[in-house]
Amino acid sequence: MFAAGSGDFRLGDLDRVVEQAEQARLRLEVMRSEFEGINGEGESANGRIRARSDAEGRILEVVVAPGAMELGSRDLGEEITLAVRRAQDDSALRREQVMREAAGQSPRTPEEIVEQLGEIAHRFNRAMDEQEARLDLILRDMGER
Repeated sequence: MFAAGSGDFRLGDLDRVVEQAEQARLRLEVMRSEFEGINGEGESANGRIRARSDAEGRILEVVVAPGAMELGSRDLGEEITLAVRRAQDDSALRREQVMREAAGQSPRTPEEIVEQLGEIAHRFNRAMDEQEARLDLILRDMGER
């Protein structure tokens, strides 16, 4: 290309800059349309509650199966929260994938994959801890009867 103030500017340089700008604009258009189609999905631990979120993590829908209404209000709230978190996490992963593709980034390195698997394991462990706490409450409630 050319250096500022060097006087070496050529018409071909301008053509190249215009072409690169047009390619970037097209990538952004594709990314925007793909964002509109992102729907993250999540499900509660017992599968009775499903949630969907958009690309920004806003909740689009929460579906509660009839059997879920048998849960106490606290348990029902925890199950809904879990389904919503999973939907939002799914949206975030899909959004990241679209952004990487639009930016023309190469596939993840093994280190990035290991890091992502660590994040997934952390979310899984958090969900399991929540379920364990729920089970402890249920067992405690059963013991008091």
